[in-house]
Amino acid sequence: MSAVALIIGLTACNSNTKNIDQQSGMNHDSMSMPMDSTAHNQTAISSSMDKMMTEMHQMQMSGNVDNDFAMMMKGHHQGAVDMAQAELQSGQDDMLKQMAQKIIDSQKAEMQMLDAFLADHSNPSKNYATEKKDQGFAKVMDKSMMMMDMPKMDANTSTDQQFVSMMIPHHQSAVYMAEGFIQYGKDAKLLIMAKKMVTDQNKEIEEFKKWQNSSN
Repeated sequence: MSAVALIIGLTACNSNTKNIDQQSGMNHDSMSMPMDSTAHNQTAISSSMDKMMTEMHQMQMSGNVDNDFAMMMKGHHQGAVDMAQAELQSGQDDMLKQMAQKIIDSQKAEMQMLDAFLADHSNPSKNYATEKKDQGFAKVMDKSMMMMDMPKMDANTSTDQQFVSMMIPHHQSAVYMAEGFIQYGKDAKLLIMAKKMVTDQNKEIEEFKKWQNSSN
């Protein structure tokens, strides 16, 4: 009986050691896994998107719908400008480069307007609860950020493909934020700008999708 017990004990011990080794291997593999998922972050376009997301997440909301829209959309636009500039520098497709230049021109102009608004409204009164992310404008802002998850791309993905793959969710997020602002915003000039954003960026989304479909 003691010999049998000894054999069982040794078998269990070996099994446990094997499980520990496997678990250790899995943990090591999980630490090295980001190499695949972050390879695309080394490119100028995806780095621009990542930088924009980081900066927007760090922004302190004022609790005023107009001001927070202007502040967040300014950062959002800067991300689009940075990605468009990367496309101009490294992209190959003429149509996409034309779109990139148009994005730079239009969004830089809107950024100037947003800057002017923020300069004139440095101490806004609160009109929504920033912490209630399940309702109202706080929900709009929270969801618009979640819509910009970066698609995974390998090292062989061209600049043109990266630009399109990034700009589609980027624009969709901007449209969602602008539509939410149209519902909750107060400032007449910002409302006009938001409506224009919805029209312009929905059109560009369709153009990007057509290019994407034709390139597959």
